[in-house]
Amino acid sequence: MQIEQKIREFIVKNLYYAEDSFIADDASFLETGVIDSMGVMELAAFIQSEFGVEAAHHEIVVENFDSIRKLANFVRRKLLLKEPLEPASETAPVSAAPSLASR
Repeated sequence: MQIEQKIREFIVKNLYYAEDSFIADDASFLETGVIDSMGVMELAAFIQSEFGVEAAHHEIVVENFDSIRKLANFVRRKLLLKEPLEPASETAPVSAAPSLASR
């Protein structure tokens, strides 16, 4: 399921009481009054449990948490940072250090 849809479902089921209303991806949570400060903390806990993404205190700002789209993009960025780097090739040359046995 798409990240935006999971976020929307969480908001509608847990934070927003007008379930028959649609929340647009770009609708500002602050301007529309969809989420208050406690709701933002619940969203931070949700993305950690749902996507394994931890938001540091300094990352819980309007630029990351003010709409479904902003939050989904934040989650995607964090997931990209979590991807493991490709392991070094097993066929990569190993530097030849002089052996004590050859002395």
